[in-house]
Amino acid sequence: MKRLMKIFFVALFAVLAVDASAQSVSAMKSRLAVGGNKVTVVEQSDVSESVRQVESRPRRTKVNGYTILLLSDNSSRARENAVEAKEKFEENFPDIEVQMYYQSPSFYVAAGEYLTKEEAIIEMMRFRTIFPKAITQMREMDITDFIITEEEPKDE
Repeated sequence: MKRLMKIFFVALFAVLAVDASAQSVSAMKSRLAVGGNKVTVVEQSDVSESVRQVESRPRRTKVNGYTILLLSDNSSRARENAVEAKEKFEENFPDIEVQMYYQSPSFYVAAGEYLTKEEAIIEMMRFRTIFPKAITQMREMDITDFIITEEEPKDE
Protein backbone atom coordinates (compact mmCIF):
# COMPACT_ATOMS: atom_id res chain seq x y z
CA MET A 1 0.00 0.00 0.00
CA LYS A 2 2.83 2.40 0.87
CA ARG A 3 4.54 1.61 -2.41
CA LEU A 4 1.32 2.36 -4.28
CA MET A 5 1.09 5.72 -2.51
CA LYS A 6 4.69 6.50 -3.52
CA ILE A 7 3.91 5.69 -7.14
CA PHE A 8 0.76 7.81 -7.03
CA PHE A 9 2.49 10.90 -5.61
CA VAL A 10 5.46 10.67 -7.96
CA ALA A 11 3.14 10.24 -10.95
CA LEU A 12 0.99 13.17 -9.78
CA PHE A 13 4.07 15.37 -9.44
CA ALA A 14 5.29 14.37 -12.92
CA VAL A 15 1.89 15.10 -14.50
CA LEU A 16 1.64 18.48 -12.78
CA ALA A 17 5.18 19.41 -13.83
CA VAL A 18 4.50 18.50 -17.48
CA ASP A 19 1.08 20.18 -17.42
CA ALA A 20 2.50 23.38 -15.94
CA SER A 21 5.14 23.66 -18.65
CA ALA A 22 2.47 23.32 -21.35
CA GLN A 23 0.56 26.35 -20.04
CA SER A 24 2.91 29.10 -21.18
CA VAL A 25 1.48 32.19 -22.81
CA SER A 26 3.37 31.62 -26.05
CA ALA A 27 2.17 28.01 -26.26
CA MET A 28 -1.41 29.19 -25.76
CA LYS A 29 -1.04 31.78 -28.53
CA SER A 30 0.33 29.12 -30.88
CA ARG A 31 -2.55 26.76 -30.18
CA LEU A 32 -5.13 29.51 -30.73
CA ALA A 33 -3.51 30.64 -33.99
CA VAL A 34 -3.99 27.24 -35.65
CA GLY A 35 -6.94 26.95 -38.01
CA GLY A 36 -8.87 29.22 -40.33
CA ASN A 37 -10.39 31.49 -37.69
CA LYS A 38 -8.56 34.62 -36.61
CA VAL A 39 -8.01 34.90 -32.88
CA THR A 40 -6.52 37.98 -31.24
CA VAL A 41 -4.92 37.55 -27.83
CA VAL A 42 -4.56 40.63 -25.66
CA GLU A 43 -2.24 40.21 -22.69
CA GLN A 44 -2.41 42.25 -19.55
CA SER A 45 1.15 43.29 -18.73
CA ASP A 46 1.00 42.40 -15.03
CA VAL A 47 -0.52 38.97 -15.73
CA SER A 48 1.98 38.29 -18.47
CA GLU A 49 4.88 39.24 -16.20
CA SER A 50 3.53 37.02 -13.40
CA VAL A 51 3.29 34.06 -15.77
CA ARG A 52 6.86 34.64 -16.98
CA GLN A 53 8.13 34.76 -13.39
CA VAL A 54 6.43 31.47 -12.55
CA GLU A 55 7.78 29.85 -15.73
CA SER A 56 11.33 31.01 -14.99
CA ARG A 57 11.45 29.40 -11.54
CA PRO A 58 13.79 26.45 -11.33
CA ARG A 59 12.06 23.08 -11.32
CA ARG A 60 12.07 21.30 -7.99
CA THR A 61 14.24 18.20 -8.12
CA LYS A 62 14.65 17.56 -4.39
CA VAL A 63 12.21 16.35 -1.78
CA ASN A 64 12.46 16.00 1.99
CA GLY A 65 12.46 12.36 2.93
CA TYR A 66 13.81 9.99 5.56
CA THR A 67 16.52 7.42 5.86
CA ILE A 68 17.49 5.09 8.71
CA LEU A 69 20.78 5.93 10.39
CA LEU A 70 22.31 2.63 11.47
CA LEU A 71 25.71 3.83 12.68
CA SER A 72 27.42 7.09 13.53
CA ASP A 73 31.01 6.67 14.69
CA ASN A 74 33.94 9.02 15.23
CA SER A 75 36.24 6.67 17.14
CA SER A 76 39.69 5.58 15.99
CA ARG A 77 38.06 2.47 14.45
CA ALA A 78 35.22 4.39 12.81
CA ARG A 79 35.99 3.34 9.23
CA GLU A 80 36.30 -0.35 10.15
CA ASN A 81 33.10 -0.23 12.22
CA ALA A 82 31.24 1.43 9.35
CA VAL A 83 32.43 -1.17 6.83
CA GLU A 84 31.42 -3.98 9.20
CA ALA A 85 27.98 -2.44 9.79
CA LYS A 86 27.41 -2.00 6.04
CA GLU A 87 28.38 -5.60 5.31
CA LYS A 88 26.24 -6.90 8.17
CA PHE A 89 23.26 -4.92 6.88
CA GLU A 90 23.75 -6.17 3.31
CA GLU A 91 23.80 -9.77 4.57
CA ASN A 92 20.59 -9.38 6.56
CA PHE A 93 18.63 -7.04 4.27
CA PRO A 94 19.92 -7.61 0.71
CA ASP A 95 16.91 -5.97 -0.93
CA ILE A 96 17.48 -2.54 0.68
CA GLU A 97 20.10 -0.05 -0.45
CA VAL A 98 22.66 0.91 2.19
CA GLN A 99 25.29 3.62 2.01
CA MET A 100 28.37 4.48 3.99
CA TYR A 101 29.63 8.05 3.99
CA TYR A 102 32.05 10.31 5.81
CA GLN A 103 31.34 13.78 7.14
CA SER A 104 34.15 15.07 9.26
CA PRO A 105 34.73 13.84 11.94
CA SER A 106 32.40 10.82 11.68
CA PHE A 107 31.57 7.83 9.49
CA TYR A 108 27.90 7.08 8.93
CA VAL A 109 25.94 4.11 7.65
CA ALA A 110 22.36 4.77 6.49
CA ALA A 111 19.80 2.57 4.76
CA GLY A 112 16.70 3.09 2.67
CA GLU A 113 14.93 6.15 1.32
CA TYR A 114 11.37 6.90 2.46
CA LEU A 115 8.93 9.70 1.68
CA THR A 116 7.16 9.59 5.05
CA LYS A 117 8.38 9.23 8.59
CA GLU A 118 5.84 6.47 9.17
CA GLU A 119 7.40 4.31 6.46
CA ALA A 120 10.84 4.96 7.90
CA ILE A 121 9.74 4.02 11.43
CA ILE A 122 8.21 0.74 10.25
CA GLU A 123 11.45 -0.22 8.51
CA MET A 124 13.54 1.04 11.44
CA MET A 125 11.76 -1.40 13.74
CA ARG A 126 12.80 -4.24 11.40
CA PHE A 127 16.40 -3.02 11.34
CA ARG A 128 16.55 -2.71 15.12
CA THR A 129 16.61 -6.48 15.42
CA ILE A 130 20.21 -6.23 14.18
CA PHE A 131 21.00 -2.53 14.85
CA PRO A 132 19.32 -1.63 18.16
CA LYS A 133 20.46 2.01 18.05
CA ALA A 134 19.02 2.75 14.60
CA ILE A 135 17.14 6.06 14.26
CA THR A 136 15.22 7.87 11.53
CA GLN A 137 16.95 10.81 9.91
CA MET A 138 15.44 13.53 7.72
CA ARG A 139 17.39 14.13 4.53
CA GLU A 140 16.93 15.98 1.26
CA MET A 141 16.79 13.47 -1.60
CA ASP A 142 16.47 13.49 -5.38
CA ILE A 143 12.88 13.08 -6.43
CA THR A 144 14.04 10.74 -9.18
CA ASP A 145 15.04 8.20 -6.50
CA PHE A 146 11.33 7.60 -5.89
CA ILE A 147 10.30 7.04 -9.50
CA ILE A 148 9.61 3.37 -10.07
CA THR A 149 10.06 2.12 -13.62
CA GLU A 150 8.41 -0.95 -15.04
CA GLU A 151 10.72 -3.92 -15.19
CA GLU A 152 11.17 -5.48 -18.58
CA PRO A 153 9.37 -8.82 -18.93
CA LYS A 154 11.69 -11.79 -18.57
CA ASP A 155 11.90 -14.27 -21.42
CA GLU A 156 10.52 -17.61 -20.38
